[in-house]
Amino acid sequence: MIRAAASLLVALLLLASPARAERLVVDVSTNIIAIASNFAGANVSLFGVIERDAQTVSRASKYQVVVVVEGPPHDVLVQRLERRFGIWMAGKGIRFREMPSFYAVLASENSRALIEEEDGAARELALARIGFGNGLHEEHRAALALDRSDDALYVEDLDAVKMLTPTFFRTLISLPSVVDDGTYKVTVYLFADGVVLDTEELSFFIAKTGYEQSLFDLSRHQPLVYGLAAVTLALVTGYVGGVVFRRN
Repeated sequence: MIRAAASLLVALLLLASPARAERLVVDVSTNIIAIASNFAGANVSLFGVIERDAQTVSRASKYQVVVVVEGPPHDVLVQRLERRFGIWMAGKGIRFREMPSFYAVLASENSRALIEEEDGAARELALARIGFGNGLHEEHRAALALDRSDDALYVEDLDAVKMLTPTFFRTLISLPSVVDDGTYKVTVYLFADGVVLDTEELSFFIAKTGYEQSLFDLSRHQPLVYGLAAVTLALVTGYVGGVVFRRN
């Protein structure tokens, strides 16, 4: 009796958890990127395969792939310049919480409608929606997105994911020289006919190395020593510069 009840329970659980017809398998070319004094940016390749269950029937439309890359989040204060008494000054700002330091939306060419149309299934992933909140803050949000887009920190490329075969794709994640160090989260979405079929998450890490890392650690763990060293270096540099120019 107990064995029969257990078998029935297992059967009900299997029925309640439908198997996925398609499954994403993705990976990146590197998991760690080192930043040194000569760092000029880097590229990370992402490859993916869409695995299909043996019983999965062929779909009438092509698969759609959207890749979202998010850098370490930070609070950001956005201020608008205002003219006061004939002088341009920073006005009252808006603080955006937990904004990604880097944000990229990369998609296969047949996924444009998912992101650009108002009722698109991936509309919330679009760059235009990042930090979206109260309409009164829209001007500040747009200014932040524009500023970071100019530095290639916010990117939207809806032709970046190349479908090499109907089930195999790749894309390139381009990181500018001004990226922050930390963990970068990569989320891959698989769509078909405007419906999400599967998602997969992975990450890579950007780390400072050498002299830059030593200075960073000193500033964080021994701020007094770091401050005294910075002042001493400035005084020495000023003194040496004064002597050199006096001789000239």
